[in-house]
Amino acid sequence: MTKTLLTISLAIYLLAVSSGPVVSAQKKRPAKALTTSIKEVPHKALGVAAPNECLQVFRDFFQYLQKSEPGIVSDEQAQKRWLTQELRKSLAQKVASFKDKPDDPDFPGNGTFVGSWDYPSTYSLVASRRYGKRVVIDVLYKWGPGTNYPGDERTSSFIFLDEDGSWKLDDVYTFRGAFVQAESLSQYLREK
Repeated sequence: MTKTLLTISLAIYLLAVSSGPVVSAQKKRPAKALTTSIKEVPHKALGVAAPNECLQVFRDFFQYLQKSEPGIVSDEQAQKRWLTQELRKSLAQKVASFKDKPDDPDFPGNGTFVGSWDYPSTYSLVASRRYGKRVVIDVLYKWGPGTNYPGDERTSSFIFLDEDGSWKLDDVYTFRGAFVQAESLSQYLREK
């Protein structure tokens, strides 16, 4: 029994001695800065231009949005043609969250997809890029005289996905401007 006790005592002593300096050394070290870095890996095709079919889908959809009727909110055929399944679901959730539907000034409509209730005077497709099944089309809006925002400019990025062999809108990101906060359309539609 004394031999066992001696072995256990020796083991405890060795453990205490061996872990003691390490613990105290860790306490004495000054805090060091993070040195983690994320390695950049070259990629063959870094954002090639959007295919013409997708640009045409954007133009057709944008022309549709400029009409007051039919509205995208009630036009299920247009939703299926131009919106991804996920965006359609988010739109339906947003619409369901309104009690006094069309009477509420915040009720979604075609302007929700443009990103402004006061439509711009002009728009330009300033850039586009494709990343596999995703396309981003950057649109520059300008407001001229006779609008509520004369002289204002704003950029929005329309994000399309190749869904079931067709280009469909998945989100619109509006960059912060003088009269607007930065916003994602899909995020706005998911908010209650």
